[in-house]
Amino acid sequence: MSSNSPVYRSEVKQIVPGPCSGEVVLVDSYISFFGEVNPEQGCLSTLENRCFRGKVLVFRGTRGSTVAPYIIYALRKSNAAPACIIVAEAEPMLIAGCVIAEIPLFVAGNYSELVKSIQAYSNSVYLVVKGAELLLYKRV
Repeated sequence: MSSNSPVYRSEVKQIVPGPCSGEVVLVDSYISFFGEVNPEQGCLSTLENRCFRGKVLVFRGTRGSTVAPYIIYALRKSNAAPACIIVAEAEPMLIAGCVIAEIPLFVAGNYSELVKSIQAYSNSVYLVVKGAELLLYKRV
């Protein structure tokens, strides 16, 4: 359940189309899908096994390997994929992975303000993308 009025709103750029809503998992850094993501569980092994299966995964962008699209696709095949992904920077390997795995991907209009808003509510927020607008609600 979330509050009726958004606590934050911003623009987003749609890269891979699809619905985007859910509880937020914030990783305010660059991640490498190869070695940091467990594709069977949908968890980040380097961050206390923080899991994102079925949630909105928010992070700066990716770093590392060209294996990323295969790991992202494995997340989908294992039913462990995030509901959607929102990043500060979308690089080609992330885009390719999201396309083949059919995971909606968006670039935040103001990533640093989005992160501040998520952190201000102790990560207890619900995010919805409607068209080109990102809405953040406090969970009740």
